[in-house]
Amino acid sequence: MEERTASLPQEEFSPRGPLRQRLPNHKKRQENLFVASILALPIACFLVFWVYVNFDSLLLSFQQERYGVDGAAMELVFTLDNFARVFAELASDGSLLIALRNTVLFYAVGLVIVLPVSVLMAYFVYKKIPGHKVFRTVTYLPNIICSSALVILFQYTFMSGSPYEALMNALGSPYENPLVTDSAIVLLLVYNVIFGFGPNMVVLGGAMNAISGEVLEAGEIDGCTWFKELVYLIVPMIWPTISTILILSMAGILGSTGPILAMTGGEHNTQSLAFLLYAYATGVVGTIPQDIYYASALGLVMTIITFPIVLLMRWLLNRRESV
Repeated sequence: MEERTASLPQEEFSPRGPLRQRLPNHKKRQENLFVASILALPIACFLVFWVYVNFDSLLLSFQQERYGVDGAAMELVFTLDNFARVFAELASDGSLLIALRNTVLFYAVGLVIVLPVSVLMAYFVYKKIPGHKVFRTVTYLPNIICSSALVILFQYTFMSGSPYEALMNALGSPYENPLVTDSAIVLLLVYNVIFGFGPNMVVLGGAMNAISGEVLEAGEIDGCTWFKELVYLIVPMIWPTISTILILSMAGILGSTGPILAMTGGEHNTQSLAFLLYAYATGVVGTIPQDIYYASALGLVMTIITFPIVLLMRWLLNRRESV
């Protein structure tokens, strides 16, 4: 009996169990530890910069500071006055209504002009037309250059001594910087159009490159023109990418804006809702006093308005894909 026991593998008598059973468990623990170490930082950032910030903003939207006779803050009280102020300013012809109008304009320009033209430009790059590499570089270049430099260059185009002034003088018209007039909002929209193609072209171009060449060859055999190929073959096959862009843009519809702070500082009726949120939260704009409680209420109202719109857009786009 002793000889038989000695001949058995030592692992059968290990107090921690067979080695063949311990190895998978040890490997599993290592994998779980590796996954936890990778996810720890993103989860911490999510809890701090999303959960905490949004929960704190929710509480601030229902608070106000009550001031004493000497002007010092006495206490924070819970109230609905911030929301009443938001709806009152929306009902009046004030800065908030102008900001809402400008926000819709920024979003509409991106949806109606930038996205369709981006699809068309990505298609011509995908088809490798002559000069497409130069065209692609020129289109992507503004996204590589620092945005602050682009804003300064754009401002110099219309300042005193600029080509714009020379053009006005040649036409016999009086020169006036359009960035300090009521037409400044038009220039901001033009800026968004000119420098808004790059990101969409990268995403749409990647989706087009994933299309099977056999499908396009079959279309050519059937006599498809470039327009039919784009409308009936390319667009339906990259529709999931287009729908994703539409949903994400709709989620940020009330955050649509341009370089307002750098170009106009919100003057000349160029403010947007995102600019007002920044101005009220930081107080860096001299004409807008700091009020984080009102900014939180405004942000909450924007979220409540946007959320059902995004769900409706998602339902419509998913229905379009299933048809």
